[in-house]
Amino acid sequence: MAALTEDDLVLPADAAPVRLTRAQETELPREISIGYTDSETDYRRAAVASRRLVGGAARASHADLAVVTNDAAMERRADIWLQDLWAGRERAEFALPPSAMALTVGDVVTLDDGARERTFEVREIVDTEQRRIGARAIDTGVFTLPAEPPRRPPPVAPPALGPAQVTVLELPALPADDPPTLAHLAVFADPWPGAMTIWRSLDDGASYQPFATVAGPVVMGETLDDLAAGPTSRWDKVATARVQLYGGALASASDSRVLSGANAAAVQRPDGAWEILQFANAVLIGERTYQLSRLLRGELGSEDAIGAPLAAGAPFVVLNQNIVPVARGFDTVGRRIRFRVVASSRDHGDPSAVEIVLRSGALAFQPLAPVHLKAAREAGNVRFSWRPRRRGLAGVTFAARAGSGEANEAYELEILSGASVVRTLPTTTASTLYAASDETLDFGSAQSTFDVRLYQISAAVGRGIPATATLIP
Repeated sequence: MAALTEDDLVLPADAAPVRLTRAQETELPREISIGYTDSETDYRRAAVASRRLVGGAARASHADLAVVTNDAAMERRADIWLQDLWAGRERAEFALPPSAMALTVGDVVTLDDGARERTFEVREIVDTEQRRIGARAIDTGVFTLPAEPPRRPPPVAPPALGPAQVTVLELPALPADDPPTLAHLAVFADPWPGAMTIWRSLDDGASYQPFATVAGPVVMGETLDDLAAGPTSRWDKVATARVQLYGGALASASDSRVLSGANAAAVQRPDGAWEILQFANAVLIGERTYQLSRLLRGELGSEDAIGAPLAAGAPFVVLNQNIVPVARGFDTVGRRIRFRVVASSRDHGDPSAVEIVLRSGALAFQPLAPVHLKAAREAGNVRFSWRPRRRGLAGVTFAARAGSGEANEAYELEILSGASVVRTLPTTTASTLYAASDETLDFGSAQSTFDVRLYQISAAVGRGIPATATLIP
């Protein structure tokens, strides 16, 4: 097409002159960024940016594209986009006679004002008595930017696999434990090498056999605050605790899900006892750091392990499906067993294998502490009563003798004077009578309150977890 000039453009007598406008710099972006899929980095998502170093613009534009390419091609595209936007800040409006029917949107025309030529791209056409044209300036040299070769990142060596962190948990018998499990292993490693194998030796450690496979890491960490002793059998709405995880994540859960067994974790006192607690709220407050609140304390019969307080730095282990039972049944009580934990791709003799020597106690076989202790006067005597209990899915539920885990019901009630035991009352029912004559012999007169300690007796392991109370008859 013939060149058009601003001053002496050959147009019909009634044609409008060329009108040039320029956009303000503040209306244009100073930076362009583009997201894409990088073919050179295992098809990970990446982004590039092009920035204009001069001018008063402060805006930025971003596009997230579903394309697979490399960094060099996308950087060239970002540069072209930014420079083309700035080249297009000049716009022109003019009219042509109807004879210019060959002109269409996307065509490029040149305007010559005598001083220099400017190239414009036709963006709009309105046909009336004349063809009214709207065009934007372009710089054709922008589209000839040379393409640089893509930058291929150097290969990254896989992280070395070190020893895993292995924690032994001796807990009260968990739901569905039959026979009860005396010990569990919690395994964590970062990076996780895939499946890990637990090897077991039942003798002197001279030979090991594969025993179990750990499919995934257990969420583990440690507490950052002292955790005061809290109430049991009801929500603790006051206490909060921060925990820092070695890896993994926590999430809040509804009350109904918590009461169905969700968000259960174990925390360990310095003497080795594990308390099982649950939490409804878990709020991320820092890198791998959560604040836990709305707690249930001493779950599944672990109330005797509640710290007073539990000092900061206590191990924290989430009880999930990756906890592995390693000692089960009464025949493993006190038995020395060796375990080695290592990545399944390696042998138990590998230097990264972690060896654990376990001699389990009988905690899982101990009867739980009875509850609902009461005292009442009967013709001068004192009748003590209580209820046994069994383990449930979340918390502890009450049961008759058949559900307590013992073939025969047996208890021992200790009556205390300060720290001293003044009398022990054995019984085979969930109540016993303290004779008035024995009370006078022990204390010299009738008492208004009694400090007591009650045990359920197991035929296999003896006394269970004690229940203590101060009772008013």
